[in-house]
Amino acid sequence: MSDEPLFEYDESVIGVERDVGTLEVTAERLERYCEIVGETNPRYVEDGEAPPSFLQRMRFAPGPDPRVRFGNVTFHAGSRLEQLVPVRVGDVLTGYAQAKEVYAKTGRSGTMVFAVRRLTYRNQRGEDVAYSDQTTVHRQVGE
Repeated sequence: MSDEPLFEYDESVIGVERDVGTLEVTAERLERYCEIVGETNPRYVEDGEAPPSFLQRMRFAPGPDPRVRFGNVTFHAGSRLEQLVPVRVGDVLTGYAQAKEVYAKTGRSGTMVFAVRRLTYRNQRGEDVAYSDQTTVHRQVGE
């Protein structure tokens, strides 16, 4: 008999990229963002380059959902943004979402199932600009 935790998810969506929308980086959007977050670095305020955190503000349609079936509680476990090249005013970014992986870990508090979703930002030249990974945890709390 295996000690592996029992959980289910839709394996067919793992690694499958879906176009979830396109947005243009405009001077107005960048200026407004810098104003809201109090950004004063001339690189971002005057030179038309977007701070890395600007990408997190962009909203796209939902991506593939692995529909994890485990536990009775789900919560956000973390975010990671890796910027590969600068984003500038005039760039047109397309978001490509995927369910990257689902895995389980067992520790002191029991088993937790992690679901990682990735959003790839790609510019008008077809270059990957950044990757944003979002992780959720599913676990059983109580009976």
